[in-house]
Amino acid sequence: MSVNEVKIKRAATAFELRGTGPPTSRTFVLGDEDHTLGNALRHVLINDARVDFAGYCVPHPSEPVVHIRVQSNEKVQANRSSGDDDEMLLEGGEDNGPLTAIEALKEACATLSNQCDLVLEKLEGAAPEVKVDRERMDRLAEEDRVNEDDEEEEEEE
Repeated sequence: MSVNEVKIKRAATAFELRGTGPPTSRTFVLGDEDHTLGNALRHVLINDARVDFAGYCVPHPSEPVVHIRVQSNEKVQANRSSGDDDEMLLEGGEDNGPLTAIEALKEACATLSNQCDLVLEKLEGAAPEVKVDRERMDRLAEEDRVNEDDEEEEEEE
């Protein structure tokens, strides 16, 4: 490793749900994320009329986690037209209850993912070399993941 490379430590947990009380108010801890995802999710959440509050923080620059706080309006009914009745029952949701913080975050993640896919599709259409570069970067990332897994297995032995 050169002087200019920084080895960023991995988060102890990938995802943690915090908070008690009404299901419309929760804090989510996302590991190995930073301001990039936190601010993007906050922006999508705050643009949802059913969400009263959305905020995020990174507790410390050397800690690879972001905390996302979501509070949805308890008086506004959730828009559950996706047909995921089994998933809703697993989470204890009811057909006519308010939007829970978990549902709000799931919808925000899906919206953000769709927006990113649209931007990438338009960019790759306008500049085909971007697609070639993305595919190359995907291969390199996969190789890195395999190498990390191999290193972790060697450390465990």
